Amino acid sequence: MIEHLTIRERTYNALLEMITNRELQVGQVIDEVSLARMLNVSRTPLREAIRQLVIEGLVTARPYRGHAIRSLTTKELNDLYSVRKELEVLAIRGAVPRMTDEDIAELEGLLDRGVQALRNGDLPAYANLDKAFHGRIAELSDNGTIVETLNRLALQIQLCRVMANEDPALAEHAAEEREAMVQAFRARDVDRAGELMRAHIAGVQKAAVERMEAAEPAIGPSAPVVRLGKRGA
Repeated sequence: MIEHLTIRERTYNALLEMITNRELQVGQVIDEVSLARMLNVSRTPLREAIRQLVIEGLVTARPYRGHAIRSLTTKELNDLYSVRKELEVLAIRGAVPRMTDEDIAELEGLLDRGVQALRNGDLPAYANLDKAFHGRIAELSDNGTIVETLNRLALQIQLCRVMANEDPALAEHAAEEREAMVQAFRARDVDRAGELMRAHIAGVQKAAVERMEAAEPAIGPSAPVVRLGKRGA
């Protein structure tokens, strides 16, 4: 239960939410004093949480200059998505033959809610539903290596997913993909589902690269420290 989390764990979760919701921007220098005040914690659990985020690839340690929210290069992003694309297709190929009607109904529900979240402009909800959809397919593949590897990449993927989700055409694309994917699941068409997944990941990759390239001047190595105000409840 969340009430039993340690201060470090609560601090970590708060920082992770701020990164994935873009309260802390890609390339932004972390102001530990402001963050500690905002989160009402001491510097010790904050620094422990930051160290964990460094290990997970979301924060970059800069010698003698503190830490900053990681800014992937275009090559790093493309490398990440090249690996993700192959893993997601492998997951589809393992999952589709095992899907029950109940599994398909569950996945269809996640897709439907995701499309609705986009139409409502609720990008954080869409990101969480999209993550749940892909995670459930990985589970259904019954391949522990795929699940473990995607889990290790999940946070970096989430950071890229947030950038890609700012594509104004995303809602239209998601609605089109939803119908085709559900039909492939119902038909137990492994090849078609794999093609659709590959195209979906490629589209997200393209959108993330475009957003990154458009924002590059603002997130370079000289990005300023952003002073943080009191965080809302």
